[in-house]
Amino acid sequence: MKKFLFIAVLCLSAVLSVNAQVEFQLTSDGTFHMKDGRNYAVIPFAGKTAHEIYTALFTNASEVFRDPKQKVIITIDGASINIRAYDPKLTYAKEDEYLGTYYNLNFEVKDGKVKVAAPEVDENLTRSKDGVRDRDFSKLVRSWFQEATIQAKYADNKSYTETQFNAIINGVLTGNILDDSADNW
Repeated sequence: MKKFLFIAVLCLSAVLSVNAQVEFQLTSDGTFHMKDGRNYAVIPFAGKTAHEIYTALFTNASEVFRDPKQKVIITIDGASINIRAYDPKLTYAKEDEYLGTYYNLNFEVKDGKVKVAAPEVDENLTRSKDGVRDRDFSKLVRSWFQEATIQAKYADNKSYTETQFNAIINGVLTGNILDDSADNW
């Protein structure tokens, strides 16, 4: 019986962790959407109040964006968290040549759920090697597609960019929000 309960709890934890994952996809016009076409995702956190979720998200965001000199997190207490940050390796143009720019992430909180808006990327890209203005993000992304289908030679670029954003978003969403023992220090 103990083994059954342990396996049931383990499976429930896995289901909760999977539900907290967001997977935005980069589209041919340089915007991000979910698989169903929405430009946002709603993540359920059953049994959590808006205040609990907000506090956990703010803590997680503070851990993801550690540079105290840069104020990247803007909040409306208990309601939303907006992040404006710069990523010098947002995507890459060629092997070992990264491009960076500013982006915005927005998390709105209600009892039992979080609405995550699709990332918004500034157009101005700069090269990581010399900091020189490169080109517009949307134009770069459009060059990777042919008739709304990713060209095979740019599939890694698209995947890398999606992974960068989804990792940041999921880093803010997860963390101690699903683990009450994190407060036990």
